Amino acid sequence: MTLEKLTLAQVTWIDEIVPFSEQFDDFYFNTDGGLQEIEHTFIQPNRLAERFSECLSKQTFRIAETGFGSGLNFLAVSSLWLANSPADCQLHFISFEKFPMPLADLQKAHHAYPPLLELAEVLQKQYPLLMPGWHDLWLFKDRVRLTLWFGDVLKGLPECGASAGSQVDVWLLDGFTPSKNPDMWRPGLYKEMSRLSHKETTFSTFTSAGEVRRGLQAAGFAVDKTSGYGKKREMCFGHLVQQRPYSLKAPWFSRPEPIKTGTAIVVGAGLAGASVAYQLAQAGWKVTVLEEQESVASAASGNLAGTVHPLITADWNLRSQWYLQGFEATLRILLPWLESKEIDGDLHGMVQLLVTETSLKRVQDSLVRVGLPEALAVWLTSSEASEKIGGQVDAPGLFFPQGGWLNPPSVVKRCLQHDSIQVCTSESVKSIEKNSGSESHQAWSVVTQSKAQVESAVQTLTSDIVVVATGSLNRALNAQLGLPIRPVKGQVSHLEADQQAYPLKYPITHSGYSSPCGHGRAVTGATFEAPSLSEELSIEGHLTNLENVSKALPNWVNTSAESLQGRIAFRPTTPDHLPIFGAVPDKKWLKEAYLSKSHTHAVYLYKEQRYQKGLYVSNGHGPRGLMSVFLAAESILAELQGSALVQPLSLYHASHPARFKIRLWRSGKSHENS
Repeated sequence: MTLEKLTLAQVTWIDEIVPFSEQFDDFYFNTDGGLQEIEHTFIQPNRLAERFSECLSKQTFRIAETGFGSGLNFLAVSSLWLANSPADCQLHFISFEKFPMPLADLQKAHHAYPPLLELAEVLQKQYPLLMPGWHDLWLFKDRVRLTLWFGDVLKGLPECGASAGSQVDVWLLDGFTPSKNPDMWRPGLYKEMSRLSHKETTFSTFTSAGEVRRGLQAAGFAVDKTSGYGKKREMCFGHLVQQRPYSLKAPWFSRPEPIKTGTAIVVGAGLAGASVAYQLAQAGWKVTVLEEQESVASAASGNLAGTVHPLITADWNLRSQWYLQGFEATLRILLPWLESKEIDGDLHGMVQLLVTETSLKRVQDSLVRVGLPEALAVWLTSSEASEKIGGQVDAPGLFFPQGGWLNPPSVVKRCLQHDSIQVCTSESVKSIEKNSGSESHQAWSVVTQSKAQVESAVQTLTSDIVVVATGSLNRALNAQLGLPIRPVKGQVSHLEADQQAYPLKYPITHSGYSSPCGHGRAVTGATFEAPSLSEELSIEGHLTNLENVSKALPNWVNTSAESLQGRIAFRPTTPDHLPIFGAVPDKKWLKEAYLSKSHTHAVYLYKEQRYQKGLYVSNGHGPRGLMSVFLAAESILAELQGSALVQPLSLYHASHPARFKIRLWRSGKSHENS
């Protein structure tokens, strides 16, 4: 899925307080009083105050809005939610906006409403990058989750899952008037509303246009009219009265059955395993982490520094969308830890040097076709890049203001500090088996062999769920789970302060990466040495790293390859360069239900995917693990809780553990040996 380049809202101001849309020749809210209009049009018809107060413990209440605009509806509803709902409940507010406001206009609109300013400042601080697609914000001490879709609502709605934990309780239809915004008020809107609703879902809207009423009725909604607010003579509201059956477009990627909080075993204590363990512990799980080596973060997660930045592609394709979401998820978790000095690193900027014609053309195309806001990336000439970095470079580049570097071992250790996490090192996992006759409690057995004792002790641990996050080198487990993980060797070179002609002001990516890593030291690399599995440092590896960095930073390194120290790790890579995470399918059932059948039947004839209940995986994070593991962990937790997806469906499907086999089958290729 390739998204369209965003067009920002063109706003003019009436009396310096009322925003007016140039695109739609209409006001964002009623000039007679925006908050009163919200109360009359949206809060009262949907009985929001009463329904908020009636929420049960740990319930999620979901509202979807067409037209985020200045965010005034969101702020007013959030204020009501915080005042009326139980403290352990969450509001999930989903909003679609084709022409998002620049932050400055958003701030100006909020100043007209002093009662909401405190909440507005929280929103302003976390207002997402103005890039197309899905953005998640957790606000007000996680009492409110705001999902913003920047782009066409009729492209965004099909990206929302309709599982039981994702259905919408209330619809706020607040796009500009149908006569001025006909592209939104279409039959597809009402059909999607019906798909995402349940039998108690309500809606309201400022308009009473006949085409809107008829469209809603045709989709199964009862529609009533009442007096509108201010100059509007009538408005309409109603509820769903007829649920229509909808078949999944990709039943092989359907979601697994949720599992209640309990005990968990996480296999692997690198970034992937530690981030999952942290999310589970935060949600109330009791977690045991098993690590084969003597210490945590001993494999690919053990490097001194890793860079953090979005992935820029020429057309903002599925991978760039995926890694922007991953980047945003990483910042959500790690920025507070950086500010409190709980982890090592710096996220105040990073430079991507465009040292090849391919990388230069890709970025130039992206600037034209996608449009990169300066909050995301700033173009640098070679002289500007030299000034940023602190030394001579001959290539132009991009500066990522929110990028930077992190020390992965410190991130792993911080994740594992939780009181509900027990870490067991030197424990080699020999088997993972489903306990027969156990459907809900202690469903899995994990047999381990201790490497710390002279006489290796074998033990069996049991838990409700198991999450395998072992990286690339545990081939037996990866084969058992059907994961096409390929280890790719990478050697990095370590530079002491006196081996650098000058200290780097920012981390840099080029044909590899070069980054400060604290205490005057730096790291550069890494080689790509597949299929070698040698764990020995080599002069050849250091020479390759020095050759690559010299093309980007010709005067930086002032030492020889023979004098360098370094480190070797193996990246867990996948054929499509995206990670693999989520529930593990039942391999035998997948073959019988899909792979052994014709791939040409109508989609609705195929059954929904069946999973090995309680078995999950997070793997294949490759060289971009710092931008993917936290989003993967959030997604696994959402699966366990049965809550709404943390990704649009297209990206969720792109990360699914069964995707490679399903793609081959859907393309008509044989799977006799699957």
